[in-house]
Amino acid sequence: MPQQQKRKASTIASAKIAEDAGSGRKRKSDAKEEQPSIKEKDKSKVDDKKINEASDNKRRKKQTNVQEIHEQQHDNGTNGNEPQGHDLVNPHEHDQMLIDEYEKGVESHKVTEQHSGQDKQTVARNETIKELEKKMAPNTLEKGHICFFYRPKIEAEEVHSVDDVQRIYIVLVPYMVRPSVSEEPIPSYFHQVNDGKQPETDKPIPGKIRIVVIGKKKLPEIEKHIKLWGFVDRAFTDMSEIKEFVSGKKYQTATRGERSISACRLMGKGVYNIVEHKGHTHLAYVLEVPEELNDVQNDFNIKHEGSYVISVKNPETTSPLYAGLPDNEKVDYPPYLREKFGDRRFVSLSSTEFMDYDGAELLFIGAKEDISEGLGEAGKELEELADFECKEIAPLTAERVIYEELHLEKEILPSKPLHGLWE
Repeated sequence: MPQQQKRKASTIASAKIAEDAGSGRKRKSDAKEEQPSIKEKDKSKVDDKKINEASDNKRRKKQTNVQEIHEQQHDNGTNGNEPQGHDLVNPHEHDQMLIDEYEKGVESHKVTEQHSGQDKQTVARNETIKELEKKMAPNTLEKGHICFFYRPKIEAEEVHSVDDVQRIYIVLVPYMVRPSVSEEPIPSYFHQVNDGKQPETDKPIPGKIRIVVIGKKKLPEIEKHIKLWGFVDRAFTDMSEIKEFVSGKKYQTATRGERSISACRLMGKGVYNIVEHKGHTHLAYVLEVPEELNDVQNDFNIKHEGSYVISVKNPETTSPLYAGLPDNEKVDYPPYLREKFGDRRFVSLSSTEFMDYDGAELLFIGAKEDISEGLGEAGKELEELADFECKEIAPLTAERVIYEELHLEKEILPSKPLHGLWE
């Protein structure tokens, strides 16, 4: 029998059975409510007989309808292709089979509606996050996600403090960039690719992903306005490069044989803004995970939120306070960026494009712990995004969200330090 005819016959039977079953339940309920009065006692036997006859007629009619459907299915042409046992199924059993199929369809519809509701909530949440991500104060140059890592010393079997750490890193993943305060913000290269757009290749790549090394293995103390140096270890557009960077490695030495570099450890994640403010440029962040700071975060001077004045060093000059990177590791800026330095040793980060090159040298100075007080509209905007993401991400799923954002597996980037456990 063609599949279309089978489905049609099955649908007719299912609808008929559901209708009859509903009618039977309704009449049964009505019969319970309409109890015979004392005056009608003499008629009770006659009424019972009528009810029984009606019920028998109903069953016979139901069986006849089902049998007719079976005959119609048979006449429409199996031509011996259907198994003979299928045609000999007891009508009552077949009725129950059709009822079961109908109820299964109802349950499936309920599940679909439930998933549809959850999908709508997810879509609404994502739309809100996108709106907050695109919201930029007039003096905000860039905004995105920020992560904090450390890497244990080479061959370190255990890590118990900062002394056992080789380096700490800040990873900046921008999603909106404003080339200058006079221009309109645009999605970062990475964000455009994630949204399925093809960035324009004839223009500078906006907002690369950057891995920044922080000197002295801790962030500058905000309250004391301490200065610290840092540099861009890598700037790239392909998120898969993060996996390569944070993973452990083995290498050969001439004197000690094979040696191991441990994988990085995750110790914090949040959101950041880079803001022009009163003639300076600030890197401000709000930590989302972990919710409670512990020894690991405290030892690296990572706060719930903070702001640092950030400047970029002219690679062609020297500083009495900072020797700088070796010549073979210094940044090679294009002419239009080199011209912005003039004869100065440092310039404010008037464009975040300075950080889109390997070897870019940066100076951080602790500025303010309360970013809403220190940076006004830009600080409040950053706190608003962090608050919304914290509410939407339950503590148990926070790690999963971080790994999804970084396109990493948990085995590659250990996360115990996120919860205050040295590893």
